[in-house]
Amino acid sequence: MQNSSGDARHTEQIEAHGLKALRLSASGSEALVYLHGAHLASFRTSEHGELLWTSELAVYAPGKAIRGGVPLCFPWFGPHATQSYLPAHGFARTREFRFEGSEMRGDNVVAELSLSSSEDTLPLFPHSFTARLRLTVGRELSVAFEVENTGVEPLDYELALHTYLGVSDVRHVEVSGLGDAVYDDKVSGERALTQGREPLRFTGETDRVYDSSARVTVLDVARKRRLVIDKTCSATTVVWNPWIEKAKRMADFGDDEWPGMLCIEAANTGARRISLPPESRHTTTTIISAETP
Repeated sequence: MQNSSGDARHTEQIEAHGLKALRLSASGSEALVYLHGAHLASFRTSEHGELLWTSELAVYAPGKAIRGGVPLCFPWFGPHATQSYLPAHGFARTREFRFEGSEMRGDNVVAELSLSSSEDTLPLFPHSFTARLRLTVGRELSVAFEVENTGVEPLDYELALHTYLGVSDVRHVEVSGLGDAVYDDKVSGERALTQGREPLRFTGETDRVYDSSARVTVLDVARKRRLVIDKTCSATTVVWNPWIEKAKRMADFGDDEWPGMLCIEAANTGARRISLPPESRHTTTTIISAETP
């Protein structure tokens, strides 16, 4: 990886919404990632336009998570299992990452950002670690999150690449790839349900954690595209849309924005959390692309 100045032809260091950010471009595609939370906010291709979604009411400020794009939920997902006063979804999405550099690999630009344990993180998560986000931008987008255990004790963590996809209307898209998968329904509280083989369609608030490592596709006829979400080393897939009432309860989410987004998240949560021995590492990756149906 090159020094932190990056490849100037394909990596531009900018300021957006008052925060440090990188604009990455290659093969007709462009991505925007903030150092704040290593938060990927945009991925746009020349053929299919913007593939992600970010709220018009998103807050861009230290200590605040950005609503949309790809927040990093680490080192736990949802509320902390034993200490409810700790921030939901961990602390990575509100920490400043370090830009380690970028380089061209074939037709893609690859950028790396890192976060290491510190005096600030140890009271929240008493483990030594180094986390690295590697973004590969080209005709498709790869988001790889690596965690290295730099301590002398085993380290357990949860992770979700909380991907907000942009859709024309969530009520009219179809999700395929989860057929026969077992899932927990966090809206109803039911556990160990089984998804039917027909495509998943949305008629209300949806918050499901699937035991699945399969490719997922989102058919969006109105936008004349199919979003393809591949992943590696991810044993769970989270599917989420807040629908009407929950959207109204979120200050950084417009009341009428919910039809335009759908979260399909590569994750390792709950019983599928990652256990890292000392001096070992694990990488979870999601790969996002679009095609014409």
